[in-house]
Amino acid sequence: MKTLLRSLIAVAAVTVATSAFAQRETLGVGPVKAVPAIAAKLARSGKSLSVDQMTQSLNEQFIDRLNATRKFQIVSRSDIKDLITDDDKAKALNPDKAKGFNLADTKYLAVLTVDDYEDQTERLVQKLVNKTLTKRTIRLSLITKIYETSSGKLLESAANSISTTDAQQTLNEAGNDSEATDALIRTVIKDSAEWAATRIADVIFPAKVIAKTDKTVTINRGEGSGVAKGDVWRVFAVGKELIDPDTKEVLGKEEVEIGKVRITDILPKMSKGEVIEDRGIAEGAVIRK
Repeated sequence: MKTLLRSLIAVAAVTVATSAFAQRETLGVGPVKAVPAIAAKLARSGKSLSVDQMTQSLNEQFIDRLNATRKFQIVSRSDIKDLITDDDKAKALNPDKAKGFNLADTKYLAVLTVDDYEDQTERLVQKLVNKTLTKRTIRLSLITKIYETSSGKLLESAANSISTTDAQQTLNEAGNDSEATDALIRTVIKDSAEWAATRIADVIFPAKVIAKTDKTVTINRGEGSGVAKGDVWRVFAVGKELIDPDTKEVLGKEEVEIGKVRITDILPKMSKGEVIEDRGIAEGAVIRK
């Protein structure tokens, strides 16, 4: 009886896990790269941050933020060496055996490239009070690309520049500001990763209204997916497919703005908002910042 019970529990657990990921597309994540000029720039500046440190940190944050969107089953190419077992390698090399681990089943591939980095410091010495005002700004410029793996087509390419600034006053003899620099670097990397992950989720799975009661709507975006209290999002009704007359490529679907929503509550898997303009908001409508 105990054996039967354990078996039923195991089956139930597998069923729940399978159901939880049933609607998620598989997304491959390539290792974050930086253009060669950044390494030279960091070397000339004498900063302690290396390109490897930057890309590794951004890679981990990027995967974490993608996972937080709860839209994808993620396969990270940087982790393949840990995912592939000796048995997987043997199966992959032997065509007579079952297929081993490979990334051919991923539907999309995300590639993140750092194409510029700046670390600027401005100092104003205040001799009368024996203090120095230091203003430090760190900026990271990114290019995010999304490919459809079956065709190799580039679905979307977007560039963005993320910066963060900190100003502090210190005694003139206290010149060590490495701790503030590290904190700023962590902030700009986290913000950059969140922007890239949100962009990818919005391209493949635009945020949608999943419920509406009176003046309150619920959207399928929660914590860690680029939603913030007080944000005002525009709501669109989705129409017919739009086709380029020259290439016959499907460019997307017609969208007509039908209202606006202000985010009031953020939950782990969804968020709620207050309708501030309503010209026909209904379930299924697309919502964008």
